[in-house]
This record gives sequence, C-alpha cells and structure tokens, in this order.
Amino acid sequence: MKGMRLSLPLLFLALVGLGNAESDVSQFARDYAPYLRFDSKEGEGNLCFPHNAQEFFEARKSGDWSRKCNRDYDSVAGGSIPTYWHAMTCGYHLHIAYWNFYGYNEDCDCCSGERDAWWEFIVVKKNGWYTRIPGHYETFNTTHPVAYIGKSNHGTYHDDGGTGTCCYYEDFRNPGSPNKHMVTWDNLIELKQEDGEGWMADSNIDWWHGLKSPIFRDDWDLCGLVGCTGSSLQVCGTCGCHKSDIGDDPF
Repeated sequence: MKGMRLSLPLLFLALVGLGNAESDVSQFARDYAPYLRFDSKEGEGNLCFPHNAQEFFEARKSGDWSRKCNRDYDSVAGGSIPTYWHAMTCGYHLHIAYWNFYGYNEDCDCCSGERDAWWEFIVVKKNGWYTRIPGHYETFNTTHPVAYIGKSNHGTYHDDGGTGTCCYYEDFRNPGSPNKHMVTWDNLIELKQEDGEGWMADSNIDWWHGLKSPIFRDDWDLCGLVGCTGSSLQVCGTCGCHKSDIGDDPF
C-alpha cells in the first residue's frame, strides 16, 4: 500500500416514520437502498466496480493473492454484485448502513492511494462524517438516495465533480453519458455474524490486506456516528466536510 486517503461515510437523513414491527427493517433496507452512479471511466484499466466479498475471501483463503479488479459493468448493472447492509435502532430512529466492497483501488494521483481490498459505506437515518438532509440530495424513485462513487478510491458523495486528487471530496466522479449505475436493492445481503456468509464472522484482517471487515470496525456502531466540519478551501484532510449539513453534531 502506497498510501491511504481519509475515508468518511456519506450519511443521508430520510424523514420517514419508523414502524413497530421488526419485519419492517428488511423492507426499509430495500426501500432506502442507494442508487450508485459511477465515473464514466470506471471499468477501464485498473478502475474497478464493486466486487463480491465472499468470492474475494474464498480466493485469498485458497492462496490466490492476485489482484481482483471487477471491470465487468454487466455484473453491476445486472444485479450480480451484492451490497451488504445492517441496521440499528438508535433511540427512536433507525439507522441503515449499506456497504460495498472493492477488490482494488487505483492511485488517486501520481503515486498514492493504491491498495488491494477496500470498504465504503453509506448510512441512511430514518424518522461524520458528512451528512445531507432531505431536499439537499438527489433521490431515485422518490426514496433511494443517489450517491456518486469516486473513480479511483471509491468514496461516496452526494454530488458529481472532483478535481482528480487524493484529497477528500476530490476524486473524480463524472458519470457523463455512459450513465453507469448500480441498483443496490436488486441484491442486498444482510451483514451478520451468525448464519451469514463465511467471511462475515472471520476477524482475520489478512484476507482484507490489513483492513477490518465491517462487523469488526469501530464504525459498526451506527448509534455513535457524528457529522464533521471542514473548510471550503480545497486542501486535504476534512476540507470536503464543509458540504456537511449538520457540522460535527451527532447523526
């Protein structure tokens, strides 16, 4: 790994009442799953679409340590690649996190940001990290937040643009006419240690090249998420947080 950029999840607020039945949660997860939009260059060279985490895990366990870069847009558009989710009730609100796994991140400038294995996630709050309130982000079919995916390091953002550097918020994300996208609710898999996919309960960070998988990360606790603040001056660090709607308040 040459370097690692600052990674902050994108948090969306959705003003919808929370039902009482536990069975509602899976339906809520489908109803508010994000619609992902990719840069027009994604899938070219070493610019990778989301990957199947179980396939990556099995390859590493079998001794295959080759680079895993998903360049197949059809696997994303056709619903073959899963998005992973988990939910927590925090007070009177339901928080739902949606995780995507990438087998490889390309350099985000001349010489940094490259690594194998990467996780990104989006959180929707119903009733940090940078947060957008209703009316301040796009939706697809009314309820699904639209998230733009960085071309090289795969950060998630509420808008397109970027200047093409490793600074937070500056990874290119320009969908253009190809309009490459992912309907995440076509393939949602719940994250759980018991009765989940094999990788979910395995805490060995070697399979993920030194990263903890979602269940073992500190930000697994969705009730502890907060916003973030930052300067509009385009420098690295948390400058992108100036677009957060809630400052550094709790999510």
